[in-house]
Amino acid sequence: MIRSLAAGILLAAATLVPTQASAAPVVPDATAADTPVSINGQLHVCGTKLCNQYNQPIQLRGMSTHGIQWYSQCIKTASLDALATDWNADILRISLYVQEGGYETDPRRFTDMVHNYIEEATRRGMYALVDWHQLDPGDPNYNLSRAKTFFTEIADRHKDKNNIIYDIANEPNNVSWAGIKSYAEQMVPVIRAKDPDGVIFVGTHGWASLGVSDGRSESDIVNDPVNASNLMYTFHFYAASHKQEYLDALSRAADKIPLFVTEFGTQTYTGDGGNDFTWSQKYLDFLASKKIGWTNWNFSDDFRSGAVFKENICSGNTFTGTSVLKEAGIWVRDRIRTADDFPTDGSAPEATINVSTAAQLKSALTSAKPGDTIKLADGTYTGNFKTTVSGTSSAPITLTGSANAVLKSSGGYGLHLNGSSYWNVRGVTVTGGQKGMMIDSATRVTIDGVTVHGLAMEGVHFRNSSTYGVIRNSRIYDTGNDARGMGEGVYVGSAGGTSDKSDHVQILDNRIGPDVGGEPIDLKEGTTGGRVAGNTFDGRGLTGANYDDSWIDVKGNNYVIENNTGKNTTNNGFETHTQQPGWGCGTVFRGNTSDLNGATGSGRYAFNITNYNASSCKVTIDRSNTVTGGRGLTNPGIPVS
Repeated sequence: MIRSLAAGILLAAATLVPTQASAAPVVPDATAADTPVSINGQLHVCGTKLCNQYNQPIQLRGMSTHGIQWYSQCIKTASLDALATDWNADILRISLYVQEGGYETDPRRFTDMVHNYIEEATRRGMYALVDWHQLDPGDPNYNLSRAKTFFTEIADRHKDKNNIIYDIANEPNNVSWAGIKSYAEQMVPVIRAKDPDGVIFVGTHGWASLGVSDGRSESDIVNDPVNASNLMYTFHFYAASHKQEYLDALSRAADKIPLFVTEFGTQTYTGDGGNDFTWSQKYLDFLASKKIGWTNWNFSDDFRSGAVFKENICSGNTFTGTSVLKEAGIWVRDRIRTADDFPTDGSAPEATINVSTAAQLKSALTSAKPGDTIKLADGTYTGNFKTTVSGTSSAPITLTGSANAVLKSSGGYGLHLNGSSYWNVRGVTVTGGQKGMMIDSATRVTIDGVTVHGLAMEGVHFRNSSTYGVIRNSRIYDTGNDARGMGEGVYVGSAGGTSDKSDHVQILDNRIGPDVGGEPIDLKEGTTGGRVAGNTFDGRGLTGANYDDSWIDVKGNNYVIENNTGKNTTNNGFETHTQQPGWGCGTVFRGNTSDLNGATGSGRYAFNITNYNASSCKVTIDRSNTVTGGRGLTNPGIPVS
């Protein structure tokens, strides 16, 4: 709910005895034809839309439970049968309150209840939206440890299902968007470690109002999105309370960020009062036009007008038809029952290629088609793995597995994407060989949550004008074992000229080091416009060979280097150099934290700017950068603004 209803609900529900849904399947399971899951399969985010296995945008419509600590008696065999076959719902939102008598009081019991409800939704071919219903306290970081524990188990148990959606924060409130973003960027890797492919939702500030209820706007999110893929943002509305200002914000945001309405009501934000069906229909018409999915609050017999069933209906076993429904229930049932629009475009669905041997992996890399997912079982895959095929902007190819899916080579490149654009590589480990991951002449390759280590030379290399690449949430260490100072963690471009235009590469939220036998990040001349943000560097193992005596060496132009943290360098923290005329300029450094304690080199500056010229080669050092130890923030003569 938009505001806590705990006091009233506790009075109404004091005599309720929670019961779990029956485990017996009573309708065809999710493998049967003509269920939402059997038609659409594994969902993913494409652009600003939620797309099905045919890479077609779809709109899901369904219901949210009330808090399962109060109204579990409404979620049972007969009611779920009605939801699936009488209402024709696509999705069940499982509302797990964290406080207010919920998860924190008995984590084992409530986690098991959620497991059971997921199985019940799966049997009926509905999507299961697991709602971490934090509400009071409103800052999701308060429950971060609990959320990690809960979602680790949920994702691990259900990772092989194709109908799970994770909502990691219901209605953040009294917390900034920056605080929510920080929470999300800690939670996403937890889920991705178990389920690399599941769609993740995160609530927006101001009780999931895109910030409007806090006097803010969607611009906070648009300008600073969560650094994660396959993620959507949630919006809630209550039609009698949230009118033009809220609809306008939703309308502006809909073409800029992926959205899902995980909760709405036809009443006021209390979930009670008179129904405003006129404004409710305005919202639903807009959502349909944008294919934005929704779940209505709530599938219970609570006394408030927002509960769809009349009081005491849940004590029985009749849930079909309209005689058991309140006015709002009749209205929303009619709108869920209208025919779904699940386009298949007449084509075969994108394939999930399950791989368990090196030979199968090599074959899959050769034959993959746009939209395909190559899913690696845990195990060791020995050899050198290469692909030359590409996905498309709307249907990238995905290679995914856990950290226990290990690509191991004894020489050459562990994984080589040669001219292979529009790839996502998630979760796997690459080790052994000369270089870990080589991206050549490719655009829009995203590397997310991988581990790279144990290499003769560099870990990840974007080369030969590979543009708009991303590496994030990854771990790189123990590289450069040939001891020639050529073991950079992430290497962008090529040395010795400016023809390699590997531009606009982003290096985000990675942990690089220790024992990286070259700079953790080397940005070469000829490259431009990249961003390096949120990384953590441990420089233990820098050799000093080939001048590897800092965490980042910038020789390209117009980079933004921000909010990184480094320790254990032999000399400086961050450096710029001009290796070719006109290069090594235009970098902006801001918000970086440098610990130079223990550095022994001749400089020992957080920023060693070797090529500054106010007119021809400007470099910006912002006052938000900090340093401890060493000789200071910058070498002499470099302005700090």
